[in-house]
Amino acid sequence: MKNALRFTPNLILVIVLAVIVLCSAVATFFDSIMVPKTVKLITVTILMTFYFCQLNKMANVFLTVFLLFFIGDAFAVFSFGEVMLKLSKSMYIGAYLLLIFVLLGKIKKLRFDGLVSMYLILVLVLNAYFLYILYEVAKENFVDEVNLVLYVFHGITLIALTYFSFAVYLSKETGQSITFLLMIFCFVFSDVLDYINNLYIYYWLFEVFGRTLHIGGLFLLYKYVYDHHTMVNNDKKMNISEYFITTTPKLKDIRVEGAID
Repeated sequence: MKNALRFTPNLILVIVLAVIVLCSAVATFFDSIMVPKTVKLITVTILMTFYFCQLNKMANVFLTVFLLFFIGDAFAVFSFGEVMLKLSKSMYIGAYLLLIFVLLGKIKKLRFDGLVSMYLILVLVLNAYFLYILYEVAKENFVDEVNLVLYVFHGITLIALTYFSFAVYLSKETGQSITFLLMIFCFVFSDVLDYINNLYIYYWLFEVFGRTLHIGGLFLLYKYVYDHHTMVNNDKKMNISEYFITTTPKLKDIRVEGAID
Protein backbone atom coordinates (compact mmCIF):
# COMPACT_ATOMS: atom_id res chain seq x y z
CA MET A 1 0.00 0.00 0.00
CA LYS A 2 2.83 2.36 0.85
CA ASN A 3 4.58 1.63 -2.45
CA ALA A 4 1.39 2.34 -4.36
CA LEU A 5 0.97 5.66 -2.59
CA ARG A 6 4.62 6.50 -3.21
CA PHE A 7 4.30 6.26 -6.98
CA THR A 8 0.88 7.92 -7.21
CA PRO A 9 2.23 11.49 -7.74
CA ASN A 10 4.40 10.38 -10.66
CA LEU A 11 1.50 8.48 -12.21
CA ILE A 12 -0.64 11.61 -11.93
CA LEU A 13 2.16 13.61 -13.54
CA VAL A 14 2.31 11.21 -16.50
CA ILE A 15 -1.45 11.53 -16.97
CA VAL A 16 -1.28 15.33 -16.79
CA LEU A 17 1.54 15.46 -19.36
CA ALA A 18 -0.32 13.04 -21.64
CA VAL A 19 -3.42 15.25 -21.50
CA ILE A 20 -1.55 18.45 -22.34
CA VAL A 21 0.30 16.69 -25.18
CA LEU A 22 -3.05 15.53 -26.58
CA CYS A 23 -4.52 19.03 -26.28
CA SER A 24 -1.44 20.46 -27.98
CA ALA A 25 -1.73 17.93 -30.83
CA VAL A 26 -5.39 18.74 -31.44
CA ALA A 27 -4.69 22.48 -31.32
CA THR A 28 -1.80 22.13 -33.76
CA PHE A 29 -3.99 20.18 -36.19
CA PHE A 30 -6.58 22.97 -36.14
CA ASP A 31 -3.90 25.67 -36.56
CA SER A 32 -4.37 27.08 -33.07
CA ILE A 33 -1.29 28.97 -31.90
CA MET A 34 -1.91 29.82 -28.26
CA VAL A 35 -2.53 26.31 -26.89
CA PRO A 36 0.78 24.79 -28.10
CA LYS A 37 2.65 27.87 -26.88
CA THR A 38 0.96 27.66 -23.48
CA VAL A 39 1.75 23.96 -23.22
CA LYS A 40 5.40 24.57 -23.98
CA LEU A 41 5.62 27.32 -21.40
CA ILE A 42 3.90 25.56 -18.47
CA THR A 43 5.56 22.14 -18.78
CA VAL A 44 8.61 22.99 -16.65
CA THR A 45 6.35 24.72 -14.10
CA ILE A 46 4.22 21.58 -13.78
CA LEU A 47 7.28 19.37 -13.38
CA MET A 48 8.78 21.62 -10.72
CA THR A 49 5.49 21.76 -8.83
CA PHE A 50 5.22 17.98 -8.70
CA TYR A 51 8.89 17.63 -7.78
CA PHE A 52 8.89 20.01 -4.83
CA CYS A 53 5.61 18.57 -3.58
CA GLN A 54 7.54 15.32 -3.06
CA LEU A 55 11.07 16.53 -2.27
CA ASN A 56 12.35 19.77 -0.79
CA LYS A 57 15.85 19.61 -2.26
CA MET A 58 17.46 19.75 -5.69
CA ALA A 59 21.09 20.14 -6.68
CA ASN A 60 21.89 23.62 -8.00
CA VAL A 61 23.09 22.28 -11.35
CA PHE A 62 19.76 20.54 -12.03
CA LEU A 63 17.75 23.52 -10.81
CA THR A 64 19.72 25.72 -13.21
CA VAL A 65 19.05 23.30 -16.07
CA PHE A 66 15.30 23.48 -15.47
CA LEU A 67 15.52 27.26 -15.17
CA LEU A 68 17.38 27.54 -18.50
CA PHE A 69 14.79 25.35 -20.22
CA PHE A 70 12.00 27.52 -18.78
CA ILE A 71 13.66 30.76 -19.89
CA GLY A 72 14.35 29.26 -23.32
CA ASP A 73 10.70 28.26 -23.67
CA ALA A 74 9.60 31.72 -22.53
CA PHE A 75 11.79 33.44 -25.13
CA ALA A 76 10.49 31.07 -27.82
CA VAL A 77 6.85 31.68 -26.88
CA PHE A 78 7.09 35.45 -26.52
CA SER A 79 9.32 35.87 -29.57
CA PHE A 80 9.10 39.48 -30.72
CA GLY A 81 11.98 39.20 -33.14
CA GLU A 82 15.15 37.39 -34.09
CA VAL A 83 16.91 38.46 -30.90
CA MET A 84 14.44 36.56 -28.72
CA LEU A 85 14.80 33.42 -30.82
CA LYS A 86 18.58 33.63 -30.55
CA LEU A 87 18.34 34.04 -26.79
CA SER A 88 16.00 31.05 -26.64
CA LYS A 89 18.46 28.89 -28.56
CA SER A 90 21.28 30.10 -26.31
CA MET A 91 19.34 29.07 -23.19
CA TYR A 92 18.82 25.56 -24.57
CA ILE A 93 22.51 25.28 -25.42
CA GLY A 94 23.36 26.42 -21.88
CA ALA A 95 21.11 23.70 -20.44
CA TYR A 96 22.78 21.07 -22.63
CA LEU A 97 26.24 22.26 -21.57
CA LEU A 98 25.29 21.81 -17.92
CA LEU A 99 24.08 18.28 -18.68
CA ILE A 100 27.46 17.61 -20.29
CA PHE A 101 29.08 18.93 -17.10
CA VAL A 102 27.05 16.37 -15.11
CA LEU A 103 28.23 13.59 -17.43
CA LEU A 104 31.89 14.64 -17.25
CA GLY A 105 31.83 14.00 -13.51
CA LYS A 106 30.89 10.38 -14.25
CA ILE A 107 33.22 9.93 -17.23
CA LYS A 108 36.30 10.56 -15.05
CA LYS A 109 35.54 7.41 -13.03
CA LEU A 110 35.01 5.11 -16.04
CA ARG A 111 37.32 2.69 -17.79
CA PHE A 112 36.57 1.25 -21.22
CA ASP A 113 37.77 -1.94 -22.87
CA GLY A 114 38.87 -2.07 -26.51
CA LEU A 115 35.48 -3.05 -27.99
CA VAL A 116 33.57 -0.34 -26.14
CA SER A 117 36.18 2.24 -27.13
CA MET A 118 35.87 1.28 -30.80
CA TYR A 119 32.10 1.47 -30.59
CA LEU A 120 32.24 4.93 -29.01
CA ILE A 121 34.64 6.13 -31.72
CA LEU A 122 32.22 4.83 -34.37
CA VAL A 123 29.31 6.67 -32.74
CA LEU A 124 31.33 9.88 -32.61
CA VAL A 125 32.38 9.63 -36.27
CA LEU A 126 28.83 8.90 -37.47
CA ASN A 127 27.37 11.77 -35.45
CA ALA A 128 30.03 14.17 -36.71
CA TYR A 129 29.39 13.09 -40.32
CA PHE A 130 25.64 13.51 -39.83
CA LEU A 131 26.17 17.04 -38.47
CA TYR A 132 28.42 17.89 -41.41
CA ILE A 133 25.79 16.72 -43.91
CA LEU A 134 23.12 18.80 -42.17
CA TYR A 135 25.43 21.80 -42.13
CA GLU A 136 26.16 21.52 -45.88
CA VAL A 137 22.45 21.34 -46.64
CA ALA A 138 21.30 24.03 -44.22
CA LYS A 139 24.02 26.68 -44.43
CA GLU A 140 22.43 28.30 -47.50
CA ASN A 141 19.23 28.87 -45.50
CA PHE A 142 21.03 31.10 -42.99
CA VAL A 143 21.44 34.74 -43.89
CA ASP A 144 22.50 35.66 -40.34
CA GLU A 145 25.94 34.49 -39.25
CA VAL A 146 24.91 34.47 -35.59
CA ASN A 147 22.14 31.96 -36.33
CA LEU A 148 24.61 29.82 -38.27
CA VAL A 149 27.07 29.83 -35.36
CA LEU A 150 24.29 28.93 -32.92
CA TYR A 151 23.18 26.12 -35.22
CA VAL A 152 26.69 24.65 -35.47
CA PHE A 153 27.39 25.01 -31.74
CA HIS A 154 23.98 23.52 -30.96
CA GLY A 155 24.78 20.52 -33.15
CA ILE A 156 28.20 20.02 -31.55
CA THR A 157 26.60 20.17 -28.10
CA LEU A 158 24.03 17.53 -29.02
CA ILE A 159 26.76 15.26 -30.43
CA ALA A 160 28.77 15.62 -27.21
CA LEU A 161 25.68 14.83 -25.13
CA THR A 162 24.90 11.74 -27.18
CA TYR A 163 28.50 10.54 -27.09
CA PHE A 164 29.01 10.97 -23.35
CA SER A 165 25.59 9.53 -22.44
CA PHE A 166 26.38 6.46 -24.58
CA ALA A 167 29.74 6.13 -22.83
CA VAL A 168 28.18 6.25 -19.36
CA TYR A 169 25.47 3.77 -20.34
CA LEU A 170 27.86 1.24 -21.88
CA SER A 171 30.13 1.32 -18.84
CA LYS A 172 27.49 1.31 -16.10
CA GLU A 173 24.19 -0.03 -17.53
CA THR A 174 22.20 1.27 -14.57
CA GLY A 175 18.66 2.59 -14.47
CA GLN A 176 19.99 6.12 -14.15
CA SER A 177 22.23 5.79 -17.20
CA ILE A 178 19.30 4.44 -19.25
CA THR A 179 17.09 7.32 -18.13
CA PHE A 180 19.75 9.85 -19.11
CA LEU A 181 20.33 8.21 -22.50
CA LEU A 182 16.60 8.16 -23.31
CA MET A 183 16.34 11.78 -22.22
CA ILE A 184 19.13 12.78 -24.61
CA PHE A 185 17.48 10.87 -27.46
CA CYS A 186 14.25 12.79 -26.84
CA PHE A 187 16.00 16.18 -26.89
CA VAL A 188 18.10 15.33 -29.96
CA PHE A 189 15.23 14.11 -32.13
CA SER A 190 13.00 16.94 -30.91
CA ASP A 191 15.60 19.52 -31.99
CA VAL A 192 16.17 17.76 -35.33
CA LEU A 193 12.44 17.86 -36.08
CA ASP A 194 12.38 21.51 -35.08
CA TYR A 195 15.13 22.28 -37.60
CA ILE A 196 13.31 20.32 -40.30
CA ASN A 197 10.17 22.35 -39.67
CA ASN A 198 11.98 25.68 -39.65
CA LEU A 199 14.55 25.16 -42.42
CA TYR A 200 13.07 22.66 -44.87
CA ILE A 201 9.38 21.78 -44.82
CA TYR A 202 6.67 22.32 -42.22
CA TYR A 203 4.33 19.47 -41.34
CA TRP A 204 2.05 19.60 -38.34
CA LEU A 205 2.83 16.01 -37.35
CA PHE A 206 6.53 16.88 -37.16
CA GLU A 207 5.69 19.74 -34.81
CA VAL A 208 3.48 17.54 -32.63
CA PHE A 209 6.02 14.74 -32.45
CA GLY A 210 8.87 17.17 -31.77
CA ARG A 211 6.96 18.87 -28.96
CA THR A 212 6.01 15.47 -27.50
CA LEU A 213 9.65 14.39 -27.51
CA HIS A 214 10.68 17.67 -25.84
CA ILE A 215 8.11 17.17 -23.08
CA GLY A 216 9.19 13.54 -22.76
CA GLY A 217 12.81 14.66 -22.38
CA LEU A 218 11.83 17.09 -19.63
CA PHE A 219 9.90 14.34 -17.83
CA LEU A 220 12.90 12.00 -18.04
CA LEU A 221 15.08 14.80 -16.65
CA TYR A 222 12.59 15.13 -13.79
CA LYS A 223 12.76 11.36 -13.22
CA TYR A 224 16.57 11.37 -13.36
CA VAL A 225 16.84 14.16 -10.77
CA TYR A 226 14.18 12.57 -8.54
CA ASP A 227 15.90 9.17 -8.62
CA HIS A 228 19.27 10.85 -8.05
CA HIS A 229 18.10 12.49 -4.83
CA THR A 230 16.17 9.43 -3.59
CA MET A 231 18.99 7.02 -4.60
CA VAL A 232 16.62 4.89 -6.71
CA ASN A 233 18.47 2.44 -9.02
CA ASN A 234 21.65 4.52 -8.87
CA ASP A 235 24.03 1.54 -8.82
CA LYS A 236 21.76 -1.37 -9.80
CA LYS A 237 22.68 -3.06 -13.06
CA MET A 238 19.83 -3.53 -15.52
CA ASN A 239 19.18 -3.82 -19.23
CA ILE A 240 16.69 -1.96 -21.39
CA SER A 241 13.97 -4.62 -21.05
CA GLU A 242 14.21 -4.56 -17.25
CA TYR A 243 14.00 -0.78 -17.33
CA PHE A 244 10.64 -0.78 -19.11
CA ILE A 245 9.22 -3.92 -17.48
CA THR A 246 9.73 -3.59 -13.76
CA THR A 247 9.65 -6.69 -11.58
CA THR A 248 10.58 -7.88 -8.10
CA PRO A 249 12.15 -11.05 -6.67
CA LYS A 250 8.72 -12.13 -5.38
CA LEU A 251 7.18 -11.79 -8.85
CA LYS A 252 10.05 -13.78 -10.37
CA ASP A 253 9.39 -16.65 -7.92
CA ILE A 254 5.70 -16.96 -8.85
CA ARG A 255 5.06 -20.20 -10.72
CA VAL A 256 2.63 -20.17 -13.62
CA GLU A 257 1.31 -23.64 -12.74
CA GLY A 258 0.25 -22.48 -9.33
CA ALA A 259 -1.57 -19.47 -10.81
CA ILE A 260 -3.55 -21.73 -13.12
CA ASP A 261 -4.57 -24.01 -10.26
